[in-house]
Amino acid sequence: MPHTILLVEDESAIAEIVIYNLQKEGYTVIWESNGIKGLLRAQSIIPDLCILDVMLPELDGLQICRVLKSEPKTKPILIMMLT
Repeated sequence: MPHTILLVEDESAIAEIVIYNLQKEGYTVIWESNGIKGLLRAQSIIPDLCILDVMLPELDGLQICRVLKSEPKTKPILIMMLT
């Protein structure tokens, strides 16, 4: 079963490059383009890795990281910041 990566990035050109390369390596990639949707998606699917842009509309990547790491259910999610 491929690992699931949640990408939260508001710039579609960057997202397309990241998604293309991760899928080429066999990962399942889910993309959200704003912070609130990204946080909700992370909480619902519990991805193996969450790649967060720092500057996002509605909720920034650092805020998403703080929420995910403060909740027992989402604390184990690996997080990578994309900046």
